[in-house]
Amino acid sequence: MSYLEFLHVQKTFPGVVAVEDFSLSIAQGELISFLGPSGCGKTTTLRMVAGFEQPTAGQITLAGKDLTFLQPNKRNVGMVFQSYSLFPNMTAAENIGYGLKVAGRPKAEINQRVKEMLELIQMEEFGSRYPATLSGGQQQRVALTRALAIRPQVLLLDEPLSALDAKIRVELRNEIRHIQQQLGITTIYVTHDQEEALSISDRIVVMSKGKIEQVGTPIQIYRFPETRFVAQFVGQINLIAVDVVNPSDGIVRLGTQTIRAGQYDHLNGNKVMLAVRPEEINPGYEEGGNNLTGKVDSITYLGSIVRIRIDVEGNPILMDVFNERRLQMPGIGNSFQLTFPVDACWVL
Repeated sequence: MSYLEFLHVQKTFPGVVAVEDFSLSIAQGELISFLGPSGCGKTTTLRMVAGFEQPTAGQITLAGKDLTFLQPNKRNVGMVFQSYSLFPNMTAAENIGYGLKVAGRPKAEINQRVKEMLELIQMEEFGSRYPATLSGGQQQRVALTRALAIRPQVLLLDEPLSALDAKIRVELRNEIRHIQQQLGITTIYVTHDQEEALSISDRIVVMSKGKIEQVGTPIQIYRFPETRFVAQFVGQINLIAVDVVNPSDGIVRLGTQTIRAGQYDHLNGNKVMLAVRPEEINPGYEEGGNNLTGKVDSITYLGSIVRIRIDVEGNPILMDVFNERRLQMPGIGNSFQLTFPVDACWVL
């Protein structure tokens, strides 16, 4: 059942359509990520939920209540910003309790809630510290609990980890997911980082140029992209221009070599794009698979994986293999045989 709903929401600025015909239903307790490049409309959409922007058209409802033109202070939502936005002259405890103080809650209730929040993020001993004396990760934890302290119906996170280093980002995103599940709070998480979105989301909304490209679970978004944009934006992928040979049998041609994919609807002789993930490709030959021959163009070490670029009749194809100690690397310019299953590729 829909808890937070967008109905044909649109937002325009002078000469710019920031969000266009945005419709989405979010269930209570779901964590939804808005994923896309800068300028795709994800933060503008989030700000319309918070009330910092008003839709040009459409409607936003929360638990059956119309939020569309409601003032921000009349909405029971909590927001965490990229820049933390903590009050520098207040301690961590005072920052966490600020929203409750503004709401006129009794001092004893505020103190109890602040204590609960500090325990939630395991920062009980830091309550009397000022933001300037806290690390970036600690400041973001305080900002998160400040938003949660008021018991919001919806938690809004606007690229909350982008200012942190890589290791802290991974730790904190896992904490955010744990806290979100523990509290069962409906959450929208805005990010341009696909790994973040894939790792913590119940569903992902991929956006481009103000529009929704695809909505789905992380597995659906990664394994079954519905558009070329989603295929290219989420994860690494090979998009190979091929010629249609036999649509009913899924046969396409790459230069002089043939490939079998799933059935597709295109006329013989047309140019189409074949998609296959680098991790689906293996070295060698496999009976019944798609087997291609090319030359090694480059080798890139990426930590746990090695990315090998193979030139197949003028078409670059990337293959990812695990960086095992016993891995034997081919020589640059050497002939190379690669293979991938029929069901690992599809025609866009």
